[in-house]
Amino acid sequence: MVPVAPKPGLKYSDKDLATFKANIERSKEDAFEELRMLKERLDDLTSSESTEETAIYSMHMAEQGSEAIEKEKTYAQIQRIQDYIRKLEEALQRITEKTYGICRMCGILIAKERLLAVPVTTLSASYKIHQKCPVDGIDRIVAKNTDAVK
Repeated sequence: MVPVAPKPGLKYSDKDLATFKANIERSKEDAFEELRMLKERLDDLTSSESTEETAIYSMHMAEQGSEAIEKEKTYAQIQRIQDYIRKLEEALQRITEKTYGICRMCGILIAKERLLAVPVTTLSASYKIHQKCPVDGIDRIVAKNTDAVK
């Protein structure tokens, strides 16, 4: 399906956008805190590795492998959080442009509940779940195996 342009004038109110912005800012603060903790963990893993390299007895190979896996997992988590922070920044930019909350596939307003739960989303729940835009243009969070509320 090809992305659809939103209807002219379709956007959330400034009050709603302020609520979404506050939610995104909180999410961003939480993400930066998680990133700080992961970097500390990585520093701890790296410093314990260099301390053990200078020790008389080296670490067993299995322990070295476990530590390498822990470092690799921590790097992956750091990358995931950095990507999430980038997406939060993009969402803040869409708020500034007053295009936040518009489904890029359907051109409808994304349900407020979805935006508060997944602040980086650019797809309506209707499209995300059913891979089609709602006929009536209203985003509803309804499971795949149930009919939309009429």
